Amino acid sequence: MIDLDALEKKNKRKSIVMITVGIIMIALGIHFFLVPNKMSLGGAAGMAIVLGNFLPLSTGPILVIINSILFIIGFALLGKAFGLKTIICSLGLSVLVWVLDILFPIKEPLFDGKMIQLIAAVMVYGTGVGIVLNNYASTGGSDIFAKIMNKYLGIDLGKACLIVDFLITLSAWYTYGTEIAIYSLVGTVMNGLIIDFTINGMNTSKLCTITTSKPDEVSRFLIDNLTRSANIYTAKGAYSGMDKQIIQTVVSNRDFIMLKKFIQEIDPLAFVIVSNASETYGWRWRNIIE
Repeated sequence: MIDLDALEKKNKRKSIVMITVGIIMIALGIHFFLVPNKMSLGGAAGMAIVLGNFLPLSTGPILVIINSILFIIGFALLGKAFGLKTIICSLGLSVLVWVLDILFPIKEPLFDGKMIQLIAAVMVYGTGVGIVLNNYASTGGSDIFAKIMNKYLGIDLGKACLIVDFLITLSAWYTYGTEIAIYSLVGTVMNGLIIDFTINGMNTSKLCTITTSKPDEVSRFLIDNLTRSANIYTAKGAYSGMDKQIIQTVVSNRDFIMLKKFIQEIDPLAFVIVSNASETYGWRWRNIIE
């Protein structure tokens, strides 16, 4: 018998680890690539980079101040819709960037070539954001303004985020000039693509429809070895006219390799249809909401 409580705790621990990894990646992208090149990809980090030109503070403490102000605004205007995860992630990111400022102070870009550094920044930063969002968390920033615009102006969340990030990019143009603004704008577009790619890649799984003479063995393997469930139904073969058992299940890409090998061993004549499932919700998968 599968211990559902143990599985739930394991999933929560995994989510915490993944969010932590995502926040670390975002902080590394900000500190080592975005700040030295004065580039902005929007959000609270983008605001901090722009304000760093006017305030006698490094990016870390400015980010802490910005997020603290945003929290107050968020609670005042959004109430309970302002999630606890957002607070924890935003503060964690702000503190981590501040720590990096202290331990590894950087005044100049790591190497020449702004486009290469922009690509590196987007790869690290965007992947981190994708990981955090995929675990139903957020680092705040433009998300808070977007939610406020959505609530009071009726603007779609996605469009509202774009508007806020675009305004931050415009402020980068005013502060650092046209070249930096263009790089920031290109980076913002690339960042959105990387975030989508990361989320889609983490959620892709295999939808398997298996026609086999050994349905019980396959079902036991799914439950005992892969801790997955399945639907079993009876269908009639058009050619043979015989009733056959069909198993329908969803497994991860890694588990599919083991499932395919097992089916090959016990029933080489099994008929298997496999397709990609872009998103899967439910038991042993992601919750629809969290």
